[in-house]
Formats: sequence, structure tokens, C-alpha cells
Amino acid sequence: MKLNLQQKKWASKRRQGLAPRDLCYLLKKQNGKCALSKAEMIFDKRQGTPVAGGKGCHPLYASVDHKDPGNPAAERQIVCYALNDLKGHLPLSCFNALKETDAWCSLMKQWKDQAERDKMDRDAFKRLLRPNMKPKKR
Repeated sequence: MKLNLQQKKWASKRRQGLAPRDLCYLLKKQNGKCALSKAEMIFDKRQGTPVAGGKGCHPLYASVDHKDPGNPAAERQIVCYALNDLKGHLPLSCFNALKETDAWCSLMKQWKDQAERDKMDRDAFKRLLRPNMKPKKR
């Protein structure tokens, strides 16, 4: 796989202790897709920076994940920002058990399908993670 310009820019600076060459290696190994959901990730820096109006980092923005959080020697992977955040709130043993369930597999399929349908619909991704959430009043 050849990296596009946005992927090269994203990987050009050190992230979570990984050098640019290591980030490029992971991106190529994963074909630019999230290691958890296999969805195409977003690498545009503007989508990775919280903006005024309450829009945080885009759920599909690429982020570096420690496979074993808290272990500096742990292997890393690149995953969608929102999925990395979700995983980060769980103990590793709980996450490892969760990812073997039908419910997790279904969520990852829905996540990937949404990315293919409309990757810019931030609210659709939020609804996948919190289906009973009430929309914010604007």
C-alpha cells in the first residue's frame, strides 16, 4: 500500500513514542484501516483537532493505541479515535473478553458500514456508541 498525502503528514511526527517510520509501517500493514473495526480512518489534521461549537476530535480520526495500556513496551496499533477512547475506559481483561462477543462484532460491523456510508456524520458514530443519547439543543 502506498500512503496518501494526508497519511504521510499524519505519520510525519512522533506519536505515542513511535517514530515516523514506525507509524508508516503500521499504516501500510493495516492498509490505512482501523485495527479494531477495519473502517477507513481520517487523517486530516483539521478533523483531529477539537473545534469551537463542541465538536471534538472526529470519531474516525486515526490514533495510536497501546494494545496493553500502561505497558510502555506494549505493541501498538492504529485505531479510530472514538474506539481508542472507548477501549481506554476498560480494563484490558474486560476489553479482551468483550471483543470476542457477538455484540462487539456487530458494533464493529456497524462502525465500518457507517464509515462507508457517510464518514463525516459525526452524530451517527456517537449514536452507535450511545444509542439512547438525546441530541444536544442548539
